[in-house]
Amino acid sequence: MTLSRLIVLSLLFCVMAFQPVAAANKTSPEEASKFIQELGSKAVTLLADKAIPLSEREAKIRDLLRRHFDLATIGRFVLSKNWRTASPDQREEYLNLFSEFVVRTYAIRLGGYAGETFNITSAKPLGKRDAIVVTEIARRAGPPLKAGWRVRNRGSGHKIIDVMVEGVSMAAAQRSEFETIVRKEGVVGLIEILRAKVSSFSARSS
Repeated sequence: MTLSRLIVLSLLFCVMAFQPVAAANKTSPEEASKFIQELGSKAVTLLADKAIPLSEREAKIRDLLRRHFDLATIGRFVLSKNWRTASPDQREEYLNLFSEFVVRTYAIRLGGYAGETFNITSAKPLGKRDAIVVTEIARRAGPPLKAGWRVRNRGSGHKIIDVMVEGVSMAAAQRSEFETIVRKEGVVGLIEILRAKVSSFSARSS
């Protein structure tokens, strides 16, 4: 067998070997919908349990969000090009503070809801890897709360990598805000602002 023929066959084997992996990483809208339905049901059950104090409900919601949001991926996206210039210590501190900031923000927003009906209205592919699941929470007072959850299959499980509210990406909106802060204050300034926000959340909880 000639060398060129051996190289061609080797490349063909590599392509065939990696095809199932790529297919496995593509997120099925049906599986993403099931993932969001299970997560939503757990959240609504927690929020409706008035026997648990509000602070404890929020703490349980935070734990739920930490386990099902890909906070590292979201954090790197939000920091944008500044991730590359940040030092390893800055990256670690930023991700820790950002993760806490996100889960506490969403827990507080969700903490006041109770007795709502959670429904999935649609699910479809988004981009090459993800799926978007659109949900609606029918509230007793006011219009339904609508949100789109961008889900990615990580192989070991599904994770949320973005939330769309009224068609606006929360990750993109946060990225724009952080870019403005970094331009004025640098990465160190952003970290200080996040630390202050997280500290204010902690004071509120206590």
